[in-house]
Amino acid sequence: MLASSFELSTTEVVDGFHNLYYNSKAWNKNQWLGYPIRQCPMDLQVYQEIIFRTRPKFILQTGVLEGGSLLFFASLFDLMGMDENAIVVGVDIELTAQARTLKHPRIRLVKGSSTSPTTVKMVESLLPGREGFVSLDSDHSEAHVREELRLYAHFVAVGSYLVVEDTNINGHPVRPDFGPGPTEAVEDFLQTDTRFTRADETWKRNLISFHQSGWLKRTS
Repeated sequence: MLASSFELSTTEVVDGFHNLYYNSKAWNKNQWLGYPIRQCPMDLQVYQEIIFRTRPKFILQTGVLEGGSLLFFASLFDLMGMDENAIVVGVDIELTAQARTLKHPRIRLVKGSSTSPTTVKMVESLLPGREGFVSLDSDHSEAHVREELRLYAHFVAVGSYLVVEDTNINGHPVRPDFGPGPTEAVEDFLQTDTRFTRADETWKRNLISFHQSGWLKRTS
């Protein structure tokens, strides 16, 4: 009886490992073809499966840092044999020196605030239509993510995904000190935009995701 009082639930074990891995900063040292890619490897696996299955005409990501995620997405398009019009667009208010060295022919970089009307127009001029895949990974404050959701949701093809990254912060379960962020913006968004639904099945078999409530599928 005494031993049973120390048993942990699955949620407690998963959250404990999630905190341990996140706080270790190991994910902050991952690379893709020499470029830092600040992602949980389990999330990269999910990205790969979804992109292969949905074959979007483009991938748009806000938040570039050193460019590893953009190169990862471009590499997937190459491996999938996508035509040359399938591009990856990265948007950031500042482009790092390493990101500017990206020479992959599919990658396009846009410097500017992701919520600026000028930036959105620049992005629109680059995209081959509006049937793509969107990942939001820039400023993680609730207000900023909410505005990005408003501006970029319509670029997602029906059946494709809008991924709001780092929904694990503000105590979900990491960084309880952060304050309202991506998760809170997603909750608000799903109450008003019925075109999207949370697609938890895309990651739950792996038990953890840094974007756990942010895998949103466009259904209509």
